[in-house]
Amino acid sequence: MDKVVWVWLAAAVIFIVVEIFAPGFVFACFVVGAIAAGITALFTDSLVIQGAVFAVVSLILIPLTRPLANKITKPSPVLSNVDGLIDKIGVVKKEVSETAGQILVDGQVWQARAETTIAVDEKVKVLSVEGNKLNVEKA
Repeated sequence: MDKVVWVWLAAAVIFIVVEIFAPGFVFACFVVGAIAAGITALFTDSLVIQGAVFAVVSLILIPLTRPLANKITKPSPVLSNVDGLIDKIGVVKKEVSETAGQILVDGQVWQARAETTIAVDEKVKVLSVEGNKLNVEKA
């Protein structure tokens, strides 16, 4: 087997490794292009033809694989449940202190605590969630 075939196969392996660590499913197209160029190297010694096969196959596959890539990749998760409460504004229902208190956020009453005491009916901002308690500060 010609040495150039091994170069194309090595390039395919490198593109596989890059694809594993890079999002987007683009380098998989280059893997197929490198394999196609390697097969072409079995039939011709022309590096120009091999490079052209690599470029054409890779560039044709990129737009053809977009629908598949969009199905495979997932968008960033939307915060939900208690994580969705972070940065929301609530109203104190029972005085909030370092150990206890209650606030109303999004129509639900939650146990809360704060570094400073916050009086009833004051607005608070949710900073974080620890177990079933919300850590808040004055808004």
